Amino acid sequence: MRNAGRALFAVLSLLAGACGLGSDEPAGQVASQPGVELTPFSLRAPRLTVASPSELAVGDALTILGQDFVEPAHGRVYLEVRGTYFDSEGKHNDVDYRAQATVKNAGKITWEMLPNIVFHARGDVLGKLIGNVTVVNEGKDGTVLASDALPVAITVKPSLIPRLVRPTGSSCGSLVSHTQEGLPMAMVVEAIGLRAATSSAPLTFHWAFLHSQWQVAFSYGTLDPSSVAKKGGVITIEDTVKSGRTSSVSDGGSKSYLLKVGSDLLGSSSLKELRTGTIPAEGNNLPVTVNVAAVDASGKSARLALKLTLHRKADLVYDGGMRLAERFPPVMVSDCIPGGDIGRDLSYQEGQSESRARSLSFNMNASVGVNISPIPMAPYALGINFSMGFGVNVSEDVRSDQSKSLSLSGHILPGQYGTFYRQTSKVLRIATLVGYTECGQSYELGEAILTDWLFTPDFATGPSCNPPSKLPPAGTFD
Repeated sequence: MRNAGRALFAVLSLLAGACGLGSDEPAGQVASQPGVELTPFSLRAPRLTVASPSELAVGDALTILGQDFVEPAHGRVYLEVRGTYFDSEGKHNDVDYRAQATVKNAGKITWEMLPNIVFHARGDVLGKLIGNVTVVNEGKDGTVLASDALPVAITVKPSLIPRLVRPTGSSCGSLVSHTQEGLPMAMVVEAIGLRAATSSAPLTFHWAFLHSQWQVAFSYGTLDPSSVAKKGGVITIEDTVKSGRTSSVSDGGSKSYLLKVGSDLLGSSSLKELRTGTIPAEGNNLPVTVNVAAVDASGKSARLALKLTLHRKADLVYDGGMRLAERFPPVMVSDCIPGGDIGRDLSYQEGQSESRARSLSFNMNASVGVNISPIPMAPYALGINFSMGFGVNVSEDVRSDQSKSLSLSGHILPGQYGTFYRQTSKVLRIATLVGYTECGQSYELGEAILTDWLFTPDFATGPSCNPPSKLPPAGTFD
């Protein structure tokens, strides 16, 4: 190996005594690699303990505690709700609802009631569900195991229902949950369970935007309030509605609102700009939120957190796994060391390092079926931070003396000999490049392939010099 050489040396600490510190692992044992599962996975039926809370508004999360919820690496978890919904209009209907749940850990899952009151056909009538909840584990191999049913009684509270969340002038559906950074937006919500607004008893809506997540600007005389937005971090728009139950905000609208920046009331103004924010350089996407609250004339209120995920034209999706591409022959990195009459303890660390360069290549999909600019054949122009996505500096050399694994101790028995070895392996970190349209539709642009390097140590002992290494043989792998 060109850079390795036999000039590497060991730092040896020769200690007298028959008992030594020794290695925690047998000599020649290779440390487990990322992505290699040591214990076989076995899918189990989940067990449910409790579901709470007993009251939900649209956008609220139902939390279920229990055991054996399958984690994302091994499958998906689904929530099934069955029962009867008794609505506020004096009617009732059967409920048979199924949705994917979010796994927090093996003992906790959540499900958010979105985008409306899913227990009712119209989606906008308050009421109470009496029934049960079942949780289903679905393994990646298609195996399905369900829990026993857990009785529930859920009252649906006054809510804000999103009616429109999408880029202005787009052909997207009414509600998008993913979109691109820097786009003009329009949003509409409707209050359910609150009094309809009149001129004498208005409904007041409060829209709150974080300055770090949104680009908000107003037309306000000679002062643009966005110039002082950093002062409080939150820009609040107050919309007083005197008819109906809906409130809207939109980029470039002429409607007048009461404006607050932080705790400062700045007066009435119309929206000049309402755009999604800019993704920080260290991230591939940016979850953002708009908090909306409504209060009717009687003081009854409802609130909703509108959630979006912003993307660049492409994201890098990497699961942390590696694939072995090539394994080089083990190399001696110390002299042959005798154990003497009473044995010896010794340790090794890198003195002169081996250096290998990481490299990044691409396997692009030439026919993605979606127009994107810049073109997919120019992945660097997509604005992706590849180092952040892979979790390592993709342009940095990998040096063996910086590898934590190359610190090894061993014990040589009396009359035996010991030698340190090091083995270099080439691995591939493969990530998917996923493109996004303004409507949040995703498509695979191709792959980003990072060539990386691992260094594995070994301490071999035997009756003569030089004892052979127990590291695996060299080879090239598909």
